[in-house]
Amino acid sequence: MNDLAERYVRLCRGYVQLAEKFQKLDVEHMTLRSKVIPLLKSLKAQHNLVERLQQEKENLAAQLQLTTLKYEELKGLEALLQPEMQDCLIEAEEQLALVETTVTEMDSDRDPDLSEDEKLLLNEYHSHPETFSLLINTAAERAAA
Repeated sequence: MNDLAERYVRLCRGYVQLAEKFQKLDVEHMTLRSKVIPLLKSLKAQHNLVERLQQEKENLAAQLQLTTLKYEELKGLEALLQPEMQDCLIEAEEQLALVETTVTEMDSDRDPDLSEDEKLLLNEYHSHPETFSLLINTAAERAAA
């Protein structure tokens, strides 16, 4: 019977050791789980950051593509920025100013080289052209005769 008692004692000690190891293992497991939580949070935050940066990258790529298309559309106008074209533009603006001045002068005095009597004669012609056509017809009849 001593043998049986020793077996039970050994079995109990084995259970006690197993229980102590299990408790120690359980504590270590809980400690590891508590340390993993911040890592998982950090990993999730990094994943969200990567997704946001990926979306931002796609948005920037789309903006770059639009900007490139606009640049290509405007590239043809680049020649207008050259000094030669700037000189042509200045000359055209000067000519336009000259035309505007001429039109203004024409509006104020249509015939600046004519005397007042000549201007009156032209106004009379424009007002009563039939008077002058009679004179022209009479002159033409005399010439034919």
